[in-house]
Amino acid sequence: MPIQALGFDLDGTLYPAWKMYSASASLAFRYGRFLQAYSKARRILRDPELKLRYENKAEGNPAAFRNAQAGIVADHLSLPIDDVKSMIDTIIYGKVEASFRRVKPYPDLIPCLQALRSAGFTLGILSDLPPGKKLALLGLEEFFACSICSEDSGALKPDRRPFLALASALNRPPSSILYVGNKEAYDIRGARSVGMKTALIGNVRDSKADFSFRRWKDFSAWLLRGEGRSL
Repeated sequence: MPIQALGFDLDGTLYPAWKMYSASASLAFRYGRFLQAYSKARRILRDPELKLRYENKAEGNPAAFRNAQAGIVADHLSLPIDDVKSMIDTIIYGKVEASFRRVKPYPDLIPCLQALRSAGFTLGILSDLPPGKKLALLGLEEFFACSICSEDSGALKPDRRPFLALASALNRPPSSILYVGNKEAYDIRGARSVGMKTALIGNVRDSKADFSFRRWKDFSAWLLRGEGRSL
């Protein structure tokens, strides 16, 4: 089926990951132990085997997912779960997002998005963290017909549920969607699991993606000259 819509990861895909690390370096220094525990919780909830004992708490329900996530962090830090929920809201959904005021997208991204939209593609965002405020701070929100967070499906990438939610939001069958991300294990594997076509930004050997690129102008040229439309 021809490609009709494009889905995009956000973090590390629409901007260089190192810019986020640089912008949030002071947060890593101040909240290092918490951020390590939070990252551990995310790894557990991505892993089909590790997350089994939490699955009944997170299945398909955003509130339950966030409770399970906070519970893992609370166990690791030996803190009350309500305190951890407050910390996640303040640090992850507050301070980290605010640091995007100092982050800029790839310089050739906006011309690419303009060209893709002008060519008739519907564009959407699927991110493992809430994308709305970040897109606004990056100056990109106008380009996307929808922007959704994996958490709202009750699962993180590479689980099938976030990608099916993206297809629903785009109102397109998965086979007509090309998903673009920077993580082989999360973005490419997850999108392929529901039948989406895939493109990887970065330099990964033996990628399963249909197309790999390092510059956005190369991606738009590949897609617009027809090679990617009929994958």
